[in-house]
Formats: sequence, structure tokens, C-alpha cells
Amino acid sequence: MARNYTLHTKILRPVSEVFDAIVSRDKLCQYFTETASSDMEEGAQIDWHWSHHEPTFPVVVDKIVPNRLIRLTLDSGAWGKTITESYEVAVIFEFEALDDSSTMLSISEEGWKTDADGLKGSHDNCGGWSHMATCLKAWIEHGIDLR
Repeated sequence: MARNYTLHTKILRPVSEVFDAIVSRDKLCQYFTETASSDMEEGAQIDWHWSHHEPTFPVVVDKIVPNRLIRLTLDSGAWGKTITESYEVAVIFEFEALDDSSTMLSISEEGWKTDADGLKGSHDNCGGWSHMATCLKAWIEHGIDLR
């Protein structure tokens, strides 16, 4: 399946720290979500919540390769992104160690349809993941919470 988009962010921390900052519920809540129901483990459904959004946002953890890959599935309808139909979208986090102290984080999505709902949902999520990557970078490099 072709990816709808990919964004890249260079983070000045070792790949193991960047990876852990995403899979750890406690760390994720320091810069991204307000609450998360659990750490990321393969097969788990995790609910993310932000107070400025009423529902929780469920994700299913499909695959984890430590320090290399996290693959999640979200439901476009449950996330409020599509109105006419609901379908699965994959979110792919890829980690590349550039050297001992820096990481290239790539975030992609695939599965969005190219109708008006799908394009809007894809663009909205791309902005959200860009915000997440920026908040992660500020928090892990400088201890700053941009939320």
C-alpha cells in the first residue's frame, strides 16, 4: 500500500531514548497526550485522550521492532476524520540512528482514501503528527513542553 505522506524530524538524542519516549505512556504524556491507557505493546489497544477533545482516540499497536519501528492502526471514523464511512489507517513510526547521539524519526500514514473526507483526514493527521514530532523534539532535547 502506498503511503499518503511521510514527515521527518531529526532529534538530537540516541535512538533508544526517542523510541522509549513514544512507547512509554508516562513519557508520551509529558509532551503529547494528556492520558494514555497503557504503554505500547504489540496487540494492545491504547486510548489516548486530550481535554480539548471529548472522545478518546483509540489506536491498536500492530507491530513493534525495538528502536526501529512502531506500527499502529486507527479507525478513521472513531477518530472523527471521516463522515461517510469508517476504515483503518496505518500510522508508521520509523527510527534511524544517525550516530550515537541523534535519530531521524519518520512518521507516515497509509490507507486514507482520496475522497474529500480522506484528504481532509490525512491532512489533519499530518499536521497532528508534525505537532507531535515537534513537541517530542522540544521535550526530549530541552525539557520544554510546547503544549
